Amino acid sequence: MKNSVTFGGITVASGEKVSQYVTVTGTDYKFPITIINGKEDGKTFLATAGIHGCEYPGIQAMVEMAKEIDPADVSGVVILMHCINISGFEERQTYVVPDDPERKNLNRLFPGNADGTLADKICAFLSEEFVAKSDFHVDIHSGDMVEKLDPCIIVCAPKESENNAFAGEAAKHTSFKYRLNSGGRTEFYNSSSIDRNVPSLLFERGAHGDWSKEEVDADKSDLINIMKYLKVLPGEAALNETQIFVKRHEWAEAEATGLLYMLVDAGDDVKEGQKLAEICDMFGNVINEVYAKFDGHVLIIASTLAIKKGDDLITYGQS
Repeated sequence: MKNSVTFGGITVASGEKVSQYVTVTGTDYKFPITIINGKEDGKTFLATAGIHGCEYPGIQAMVEMAKEIDPADVSGVVILMHCINISGFEERQTYVVPDDPERKNLNRLFPGNADGTLADKICAFLSEEFVAKSDFHVDIHSGDMVEKLDPCIIVCAPKESENNAFAGEAAKHTSFKYRLNSGGRTEFYNSSSIDRNVPSLLFERGAHGDWSKEEVDADKSDLINIMKYLKVLPGEAALNETQIFVKRHEWAEAEATGLLYMLVDAGDDVKEGQKLAEICDMFGNVINEVYAKFDGHVLIIASTLAIKKGDDLITYGQS
């Protein structure tokens, strides 16, 4: 019989499913997870949600999938993290971990620091106890309360690596219309690939601190297809033959603090030189203007009136 597995101090026997809170090493911070240990050998698949506590579609998808997946169908191990930033979820706080003394953003801290503040320790715990023992990682995001987006799937960095190539092939078996390569470094899924050599993907679906059954079902369906591609679940993974690869993209940050006026919407096509946004001071004077550097399609925009220098402003790409 296949052996038991242990992740984060939780041991699960072959053919069993365990759903409980896991405690971050060196803290009393707990968050809910489900570990499903199949009876047959196979890959370990990690799906994470709630790095940002108000990104709801992925969180709900984890809750439902934890109930629905039968260990008898699993070859290998499935780990579902329902909501990592549970304090952000409960307090309805955008991006940050309220229980951290410095209110840090988890997605800017990986691979973490076991000697740092709470948020640093959470990241180190995730990286060491889970990602390092996994074969594939999907981190599910949405627009939180401050963004609007056109759903897209983002493939781990570095772009020319085997991890990127393998994850890119897996991404083609999801329903996302747009696929692009990451340019980031500290985000959870990029750290998985760069620091732990685990191929990974980021889902971006949902926005405005809202969720729908359609978005949750789409996240679930895409996760199941990836697990089929990895042979963790039985069946053939459907190939998305119409998925568009975004070869070039721009991640623009706000260059000033003030009032944000977006002049385009997520899903719009834009032309080189087109004004995309302007930022005004609190007296209505324009202090910053943003123009498109090339023709492209708008994937993500900040949707709040308030904006701070350094905040994500807009993402657009060219296929």
